[in-house]
Amino acid sequence: MIVWSGLFCRTEDDGEVGFSERWINLIMKCISTVSYRIKVNGELTDEIVPSRGLRQGDPLSPYLFLICAEGFSSLLNAAEMEGKIRGVSICESAPTITHLLFADDSLLLLKVDDENATCLQQVLQLYEDCSGQVINKEKSSVLFSRNT
Repeated sequence: MIVWSGLFCRTEDDGEVGFSERWINLIMKCISTVSYRIKVNGELTDEIVPSRGLRQGDPLSPYLFLICAEGFSSLLNAAEMEGKIRGVSICESAPTITHLLFADDSLLLLKVDDENATCLQQVLQLYEDCSGQVINKEKSSVLFSRNT
């Protein structure tokens, strides 16, 4: 579940996310002012006001999820530019690839060594801390190739 404050999370290292405060405040009003009432045994409950998460079916949800995915991508790109992680390439003259994202799936492609593994753990922890999303290790896989 996405923590609302994590949508536009800033750390000391990542700088600005590129959105004006006015736009951020408008989006936060759209997602944080909703309330629910549930009918139980024919009676409506008191109002329930959510404090985190994106509503399924909300037209903004896919776009806000993309903002989170862009944050994750930016963290990986920054780590690669700083030389902390090394992606893989199909040949020596080809560019390296560190990650591919599709919907809510991520494919990470890194050289197999301790430095890459340590940096990846740090990037994933930072992403979890900012977004509120947690990696489901039961649904995650790690594959190694002797060519990496």
